[in-house]
Amino acid sequence: MMSSGNSRQRLAVVLAAVLSAIVLAQPIAADTGGRLDLPSPLAGPGVTPIKKAQRKKIERGWRELLAGDPAESLKRAIRAGEVAPAGLLLLQIHLTQGETGTTDRLAAFCEKHPEYAAAWITLSVAAEAVGSEVLALAAARRGAELWPEPPWGDRAADIYRRWVDDRVAEARKLFDSGDFSAALDELEAVDALDPERSDALLLTAEIFVADGRIDVAEGLLERFPDDPDAQFLAGEIAERRGDWQSAMENYSSLPTDYPGRNAALERAQIRWRLALLPRYARASMTAEELTRGDLAVVLVSVLPRLETLPGGVVPVMSDIVDYPGQREIITVVRLGIMDADRRGHLFYPDLPVTMGTVREATQRSRALLGRPAPVWCTQGDVVGSGCTSIPSPPSGGAVINAVLDSMSGAGP
Repeated sequence: MMSSGNSRQRLAVVLAAVLSAIVLAQPIAADTGGRLDLPSPLAGPGVTPIKKAQRKKIERGWRELLAGDPAESLKRAIRAGEVAPAGLLLLQIHLTQGETGTTDRLAAFCEKHPEYAAAWITLSVAAEAVGSEVLALAAARRGAELWPEPPWGDRAADIYRRWVDDRVAEARKLFDSGDFSAALDELEAVDALDPERSDALLLTAEIFVADGRIDVAEGLLERFPDDPDAQFLAGEIAERRGDWQSAMENYSSLPTDYPGRNAALERAQIRWRLALLPRYARASMTAEELTRGDLAVVLVSVLPRLETLPGGVVPVMSDIVDYPGQREIITVVRLGIMDADRRGHLFYPDLPVTMGTVREATQRSRALLGRPAPVWCTQGDVVGSGCTSIPSPPSGGAVINAVLDSMSGAGP
């Protein structure tokens, strides 16, 4: 636990940073119901001992302030003399009236009376009114250290929930909706209040990765070398750089029950295998307009387990004898993934592939491996709706991405 001396040192730094930088506050109005969101200057720890007559004046002045009569309250505070509780009552009156500079004077008052809990709580209320969140939280925390009982002892936790917890949650929602800029604005405010908040820092890194600023993201991830979320993000960064070996290492190091771990590892493994494929296979994968032969090569290269499955009799196909992807074509025809002209003994490997063939072949391939069929996008679908899209004419890269995307969440 941090010592009281260290707490005061931290607060002194905060106070020095905000003195003379506070704007006019909005009035903190009392209501006729006898309630004011401030503690009595005579309540809580750290109240300076005063004479009985002075206490009576301050008690009466406090009741008048609660009743909505700051003028009479001010008279009582002045008559009580130059004692700390009277000084705090004066500052509370100024605060309720929204007088300029009240927060500055409260900060100086707290430095002079560092054990006066009600003064710190009042400073926190004043700082919140002028939007000085760092000072409001720091003062509330000091107040809670001195006076942990509710309701004032709960103020720091309430501020933290509203300004830190809620903002992190809102940033996540904004990020999920695609509003990266607004999400980062929320996280910047969080960082000012709690620069060591790990989930906020990791969410910031996640946003930078999604936005393509991976160098900035890596700098944040270095602070969390053993955190599973950071390792998962590091794997995503490695994938973006085409470093499949590093991606596999990061995903493999995650706990086996980490959400998305198995699908990400499988994706990286497939990409790693693709990088080691022969030249003709890589050419099919980078083709801008796929032929039937290219599609066969892409499917079997991305889903190599297809070659191990039992299938039917392979017909004679005279037009693939010297074709580089002969082995892959035989596999897709043997398994019924793609059709051949059995009467003409032809496969037509150089014929441009149709969108219907791409979808049917993808669905049949997945069904053979026990995987669900992709949900194909329609014209009414939007980005992020979870459907799988292949632009026309289908390219090798689009088919690979469609196969890999539809595998997300699948087991190994």
